[in-house]
Amino acid sequence: MKLKIGLILLGWFGTISISWGQLSGSNIAEYGLGNIPGVEPSNVNSIYDQFNLQYKIKGFGASVRVENYYSNDSLREDYTQLSQFSLSYKKRGLDLKAGHFYETLGKGLLYRGYEIKNSVYENQIYRVKQGFYRDLRGATGSYSKDWFSVKALWGESLMSELPPTAHDRREDLVTAGEFNANFANQKVGVIYLQNENNDEMSEYLSFLFGGTLFENFDYYAELAHGIGSGESYFDFEEDNSYGAYVSLSYSVAGFGASLEFKDYHNLFIGSGISDPPTLVKEHSYKLLNRSTHVPYFFDESGMQLEVFIVPKENHLITLNHSRSKNEFGEDFDFNSAEYFAEWYYTTEANNQIKVFADYSYDDVLNENARYATGVYYTYVFPKSWSLALETEFQHLERTYDKTESFQNVYAGLVLNQSTKFSAALIWEFTNDNKFADLSGTDKVETKQHYPGINLSYKPNRKNTISLFGGKRRGGPACTSGICYEVLDFKGVELRWSIKI
Repeated sequence: MKLKIGLILLGWFGTISISWGQLSGSNIAEYGLGNIPGVEPSNVNSIYDQFNLQYKIKGFGASVRVENYYSNDSLREDYTQLSQFSLSYKKRGLDLKAGHFYETLGKGLLYRGYEIKNSVYENQIYRVKQGFYRDLRGATGSYSKDWFSVKALWGESLMSELPPTAHDRREDLVTAGEFNANFANQKVGVIYLQNENNDEMSEYLSFLFGGTLFENFDYYAELAHGIGSGESYFDFEEDNSYGAYVSLSYSVAGFGASLEFKDYHNLFIGSGISDPPTLVKEHSYKLLNRSTHVPYFFDESGMQLEVFIVPKENHLITLNHSRSKNEFGEDFDFNSAEYFAEWYYTTEANNQIKVFADYSYDDVLNENARYATGVYYTYVFPKSWSLALETEFQHLERTYDKTESFQNVYAGLVLNQSTKFSAALIWEFTNDNKFADLSGTDKVETKQHYPGINLSYKPNRKNTISLFGGKRRGGPACTSGICYEVLDFKGVELRWSIKI
């Protein structure tokens, strides 16, 4: 009742003051009919809704987020929750926030807040849908001038994997501050963080510096280290907690290159509030994105090199190599690596072709070889219509007692009318025994087909309606350096996104 009254008052306030303020919002509604293939009941009805409302007047702002979930499956728990609210003030370099907010310290070695926009996340255990984000509930303030910036924050960090129905989603209390000084296109900074939960209190100190040299060369370096429990900032013993990240980049007309290094050791802070750069290639290709190496912040070191070449007009070549090493004790060393190449070409008629080849391996997954290739071709018709053919193939070898080979295939036929309409016929196949055998059946399946159709219609710039029907393959999905698990699904999903 209190929630309904609050929303009515907020709506009334927005109505009477819209003439001298700015009211905006958005809503994501998703209806699903289906379930994980092989799991009963197969025809579960579920509805998820996320409503966001923001109000701004001069330098002041207020926002709320309400999330709802309902299902006719008795094993799932429904909820209606005011999941976020905030008040803010911003003027002349001063930025103050109270309530729920997102912040990142440095490059995220110690703390990174995030939100995967328009995402609907469902955990394998709880089977409750929710938005996927990590925020802080508390207060933060920052101030910046020409030559310096300072930031302070205090708040309880959200455990994004737990649903709103969980008892305690905020075990970590984070207190932190960051100071940066800028001069002659260079920056130096220092970060302090204290994290406290029921198990322990930990303290960290991080120094960073970066900038631009010779107009074409950029660099950044950050070293974070635990300073509690007798640790010294310059000690790198086995039981110490530290993280180092270095990036170098160079670009001129027709050429660009970046080189990054990482060394993370016991850098899993609290319930996992740290989120340093992964240094692995994030792919838009389905099979490669699903095979992305997920870093282990308890111990991981490595590098990533990426090169962009424009040999001639309308051609772009991308080369990438990444390598990681994990040391779990004295006798357990695991390595992973990837070699990726892509050629992108646009014709004078704006037709496009992309060709890629990829080789990788990951000892942690016992996958000693993964070979992948694909071709994407788009033909442009008059009046903003286009037709795209997408194909990907992957061969992987996994070794336990013996070496076994498996194949993954993706194919898609996509019809687009500018950004207004899209229709896609998609099909995936796998004979990988880790995923082909359905857990909810007595039969041992050796292969799976995933046919489906995606429809999207955007009648105007504020509304987007999308429909999926068929059988969709899940697995790891990575966006903006954040990886999370997507569940297999068989059925129908209808989503409506609207901007107010």
